[in-house]
Amino acid sequence: MDIDKIEELTELTRQWFIDRDITQGNVFKQTLKLFEELGELCAGYAKQKEQLTKDSIGDCAVVVVGLAMMIKLDPVEILIKASRSKRNSIEDCFELLIENASEFQFTRKNEVNTTGEFNLCRIISHLKSIAHKLGYDFADCFELAYNEIKDRKGRWVEGSFVKEEDLEDGTMV
Repeated sequence: MDIDKIEELTELTRQWFIDRDITQGNVFKQTLKLFEELGELCAGYAKQKEQLTKDSIGDCAVVVVGLAMMIKLDPVEILIKASRSKRNSIEDCFELLIENASEFQFTRKNEVNTTGEFNLCRIISHLKSIAHKLGYDFADCFELAYNEIKDRKGRWVEGSFVKEEDLEDGTMV
């Protein structure tokens, strides 16, 4: 796993969030976006769709960058310090990934960011482990997702950034 590549992608993703003012978004809605991406990851794995699985691992990492920024944490620190989890099975990794995402949602109103930081780090750890167990490079998955969003346009809808192709009327602000 290429640490320098992960750091560079995290910085690029951070800037992407800043450029779109997404760091001022709604943590609850961004967490729902994480659950959406986790659902796609589960679907990709269950259906043995390699491209969807890789893209979803990266998409989850992108969302974690945004969540870290929204709760005033350094996303580079989150993504770099999170090592692969020591779980033996990929099923354990999926279960714990979902558990940590749920715990992040339940504890997000906590005044101290230690619980949020812990859960975001664990989410990344499990994503790294899932990638490794499937023979993928986490940094490559992250890069795949970043390349997909880097030129994305959209607008704010009720506190959440909606990509242009998902807007019902196709209009931009």
